[in-house]
Amino acid sequence: MKTAIKIGALLIIVAPFTFAIPIFTVSAQSVKPQTNRELHGKGMVIVDDLAKGAAPKDGLRAITDAGNGLFSHLKLTQTGGSTSSFGGSTNMSFPRWVNVRWRSGPGIHTVPNYEEFEGGTIAGDYTIEVLNRIPEEVFKYADSGRGRAIVLHFRIKDDGVLLAWEVQETVLHPSGGRGLVFSLHGGDFPCETTPYQLHPDCTEGRLEDAPWYNPSWIRK
Repeated sequence: MKTAIKIGALLIIVAPFTFAIPIFTVSAQSVKPQTNRELHGKGMVIVDDLAKGAAPKDGLRAITDAGNGLFSHLKLTQTGGSTSSFGGSTNMSFPRWVNVRWRSGPGIHTVPNYEEFEGGTIAGDYTIEVLNRIPEEVFKYADSGRGRAIVLHFRIKDDGVLLAWEVQETVLHPSGGRGLVFSLHGGDFPCETTPYQLHPDCTEGRLEDAPWYNPSWIRK
């Protein structure tokens, strides 16, 4: 169950679990990564789910241009999905593109020791450009503050895959309330609300420019 924390005009949803938020290295000359060395160990948060109304997907997996698995599901349903954090100390590199594939039919099973599936027939196969779509400002903003991370959100449709991105960071109210907020959101679907809050917890611009931002929040 999620917990709602009221901070001024903002209602922050705190999940009952925590995960490590990758720490980005601050650089005065920060630019959008391009080389394999720059992409390596960048760190990111990956979110995947089904688009509203989409049918369940069997044997679904997502693999980057570098051959790294981002997420996989034997069956992805409307109540499924996942959130994963890849820190800068891992062997993960920020993806130039991601291939998402799923299957249908009998006999679908996991290939041992690999994030891949066999059996059935391939029902969906889509390659999504990632790096080229994300503005350089997103990387600069993520690099300029401790505890910020770039979130890549993949939403699976019956006939394709949607991509959105944003910068995630933690705010701490002087009263002790803590929660994640998101800025510089962009991509194929807008900022979204939940039943627990009256407005989005993200903005398409910088966090400080959001109409609901409170200057008294301490950034962590």
